[in-house]
Amino acid sequence: MPAQSTYLCQLRDLPVGGSRGFDPFGTGRDSVFAVRAADGGHSLRVYRNACPHVDGSPLAWRKDEYLNADKSHIVCSGHGALFDIDTGVCTLGPCVGERLQTVENSIDPNGRVFLQFNHLETTP
Repeated sequence: MPAQSTYLCQLRDLPVGGSRGFDPFGTGRDSVFAVRAADGGHSLRVYRNACPHVDGSPLAWRKDEYLNADKSHIVCSGHGALFDIDTGVCTLGPCVGERLQTVENSIDPNGRVFLQFNHLETTP
């Protein structure tokens, strides 16, 4: 099944060891967020901005704040659930064992980040 790509940002625009939300479909809210590895490399995870405990509930406690204080986990501001950054699996909270919805992405040689979507999807 063909996939479509949507430009997200330049890798350099993402804080090393931090997170940032995006509204790639113009919905008026950050529908996805990205977390960049603390080592400054090209490791990047992109997830749908929705807690699996209450589908559609955004995670950030304020703009671009998707990580806990020590930046070791993604945290849901509504439920306090903690999620593993690499896998999106909930490790603490009301949805233990459930996971965030991953959004496939790629980084081209010029450092541009693209989201990859199944042809039938219009939003993550």
